[in-house]
Amino acid sequence: MSFQSRNPTTGEVLDTYAGHESADIEARLAQSWSTWKSWSVKPIEERAAFLVRLAELLEQRADTYGRLITLEMGKPLSEAVGEVKKAAAGARHFAEKGPGYLAPMPIDGLNARVAYYSLGPVFAVMPWNLPFWQVLRFFIPTALAGNTVLVKHAETVQGCARALEQLVLDAGAPEGLYLNLAVRRDAVAAIVADPRVACVTVTGSVQAGRAVAEAAGQHGKKAVLELGGSDPFVVFEDADFDRAVQCAVTSRYSNNAQSCIAAKRIFVAESIAEKFEKAFVERASALRVGDPLKAETQLGPLARADLRETVHAQVQAALGQGGKLLAGGTMPDGPGNFYPATVIGGLKPDAKIVQEEIFGPVALLFSFKTEEEAIELANATEFGLGAAVWSSDSERANRVAGSIQAGAVFINDFVRSDPRAPFGGVKGSGFGRELGALGARELTNAKLVFTGA
Repeated sequence: MSFQSRNPTTGEVLDTYAGHESADIEARLAQSWSTWKSWSVKPIEERAAFLVRLAELLEQRADTYGRLITLEMGKPLSEAVGEVKKAAAGARHFAEKGPGYLAPMPIDGLNARVAYYSLGPVFAVMPWNLPFWQVLRFFIPTALAGNTVLVKHAETVQGCARALEQLVLDAGAPEGLYLNLAVRRDAVAAIVADPRVACVTVTGSVQAGRAVAEAAGQHGKKAVLELGGSDPFVVFEDADFDRAVQCAVTSRYSNNAQSCIAAKRIFVAESIAEKFEKAFVERASALRVGDPLKAETQLGPLARADLRETVHAQVQAALGQGGKLLAGGTMPDGPGNFYPATVIGGLKPDAKIVQEEIFGPVALLFSFKTEEEAIELANATEFGLGAAVWSSDSERANRVAGSIQAGAVFINDFVRSDPRAPFGGVKGSGFGRELGALGARELTNAKLVFTGA
């Protein structure tokens, strides 16, 4: 068994990596379990010091790791370097604030406290779209809490997977704190079932996440799921117009438009809808598509050829259901998995593409008449990851934010993760939280310690 890493810009094979067979998996499970028993009893100050060293290496190697990310999944180099630096900032944040997040909490009126203890080895299934940040945002607080981790990274970014494993060792971690599992999907259920695995976390598609959660549930194990999204971006007539347009384009097309928290369904008040459409289409059409290693590129190729085909099929189906093509929508000739920034208007809320997650550079524009209609449209999806609300009326903005079914709502800004704040979704977008104080405690045993009357 082996895995290929392929450059989505040229189609060339970058490298071939050997997978882990049954004996390798067993050895890594045993090592993770053994390391957990020693790592979990180290003082939290030592674990925090490790995170500082991790941050330093990420900062020093940001350009090297950024280039690796771009070569394997295609995002613009500046964004890839930014991803690595964001992970470094996350490590520094948890090194500083994490011990406080995990400090025992006294209970008023009782001689008791809640103390946060590690659970054991955590099995993680991770995606390719943010191959460093997605992994490290879960690993950093999880390791600080005293757990060890086993990571099944995406098959197409095995260079990143191995770089992450070596990074953790280079930062001074013991062998077994972070272990890569180069396995295919059919090996996941047995790993989840292994009694040494304490819990699981998945960032990925709804289908993949639910399958892993089902396997975990069969063995009474906790699961944290961060799954797909179809985030609404709601713009009222009194919004800061220019900034709303700019942020809508940034949110939709950053990371080559392969982000679960991108603005995918954009709802604009009827009185400004035509003006917004014109401005949005102009900005989207002006995005520079090309080699993501070049500084001027703003939109690189999709990560895989099959992903581009899926996006194009979704676009064609949408046009067949009455959608109006406002920009893009054509499959370019030549090498690479390129697809232009595409904008579609005129669809009904129940159109197939509206109900699906679009993991590519396609924005859907709608108009609404009333606040109530905007809320109804925003919630008319199985997903509930993030949302954005734009209005200069803070009372209305907060009222709408409170009515939208999502794990996060950003007012007058676009959705993004931050190490200081909890991140996660509801409905089909999953459950559990990463980051912030809630994320630090998510994969722990919140143990009641009662000291008597």
